[in-house]
Amino acid sequence: MHTMKEDNKKLHRFTAKIADVEPFVFSITLAEEPIFRRAAYHVNELWQKMQKDQPSKSSHYALAKVALAFAELYYRKNEQLAVQSRLLEDFEKHLDRILLSME
Repeated sequence: MHTMKEDNKKLHRFTAKIADVEPFVFSITLAEEPIFRRAAYHVNELWQKMQKDQPSKSSHYALAKVALAFAELYYRKNEQLAVQSRLLEDFEKHLDRILLSME
């Protein structure tokens, strides 16, 4: 009997169609598929917007701008998570000091 957990770990082929680039195939789990589908959707949406905003530019130019936009978002979020992590660590240390002083 297969469980849902086993099915989510099983790899299957996923075809990504990004911009006007030749579709490519790679293996992912069922659990990963929704995030890849959402990512492809948003990359294509932004690519279409960039194409429409600057029709005289090449598709590759628009795709490069999309790549930069997502990379920038990734690094901003990474930095934000690092700051939040440090704040949480500082808070935990402060809370530990308070609790230890109460004993």
